[in-house]
Amino acid sequence: MSEADKRIMRIALPVQLIREMDSVILRGLGGYSTRAEFIEDAIHERILELTIAGVEDAGPPEHIVAPTSTLVDAPLGPTPADVPPGMRDAATATTIAASDPGFVIEDEDASVPEGKPIFGLHNRDFPSLWALAELANFAREQPTPIESFYAQALAAAWALGATLADFETRTGKKYTPLFPTNPEKRKAAEAAFRMFAIGDYKVGATTVATHGPLFEWRVAAVTLGNDGPRIGLSAPGWKLLSAMEGVSVEAPHSPEQALSFLDHLVEHAPADYSGFIQVLRGIGTDGATRQDLLGHFSNVWPDWTDNEVSTNAAGYTARAREWGLVELKQIKGRYRLTSFGINQLATRNAGALQ
Repeated sequence: MSEADKRIMRIALPVQLIREMDSVILRGLGGYSTRAEFIEDAIHERILELTIAGVEDAGPPEHIVAPTSTLVDAPLGPTPADVPPGMRDAATATTIAASDPGFVIEDEDASVPEGKPIFGLHNRDFPSLWALAELANFAREQPTPIESFYAQALAAAWALGATLADFETRTGKKYTPLFPTNPEKRKAAEAAFRMFAIGDYKVGATTVATHGPLFEWRVAAVTLGNDGPRIGLSAPGWKLLSAMEGVSVEAPHSPEQALSFLDHLVEHAPADYSGFIQVLRGIGTDGATRQDLLGHFSNVWPDWTDNEVSTNAAGYTARAREWGLVELKQIKGRYRLTSFGINQLATRNAGALQ
């Protein structure tokens, strides 16, 4: 965006809010170096949250019967006093357990993913891996009605979100991204979790158009029948879930887990994989400022708007941090790759897309 496209606005903000914003910037969180960058991104994300939630709040396709029970009156999960003593640790409460393979959807898979990089408001992979584990529980014996799965997964996500919010209060760490936690904005929170943590779908005559992580990764599959679409795991889905044993909300994840995840993307979701590669390339061995990284993403995807570049670069950077590829905080105003990230840049660069 050129300087000619910008205008100066004077807006009165609470002093405490300004201090909290400055604290985030000074600590190097999120890669912001100025107040203007922080505020611009905040406005972008708020606009996206409001407009996308409004578009997606249409409910299931008309021929699908929604579950009898609704989430409006569903409990929001345990209060701190309800959390068992053995679960008073975020890692213990969220660790993905070992899972033997169950029913596999293969030739009958009617889903057609977009084949694009995942939109940047998906800025953490753990909630999606957790949702995959939930799907494994619901569809172990056979595919489950897709809207029933969404209803059950959302109820469980509210419960876990409440527990994670308590961990956040007691530890100061951030555990709740993507999980629904605000009952005052229930519809928006559920729409965001459904869209960005799981993914969504649209039924056609013989296929199901899908988007979002579980579908883009090809770990969830959809069948069509007389009773409407059903969802279950693919063979790669069971394999990835097995490889993710031990992953929790705590980050970064281990190098072994990161390698398994990236290798899965190489084979099954190359468009999503390309986003990680571009973060590695954009930061490089010398590091990069936030503007450097935005410029790199803009050059790689020239059809993206400034808004999409900012949101997607931030989303992939956050995910790269989660997998231990990028340092958790900026160093002297620059993103830096970890030693693991530098290694992956060297070993994966040649075979990457784009």
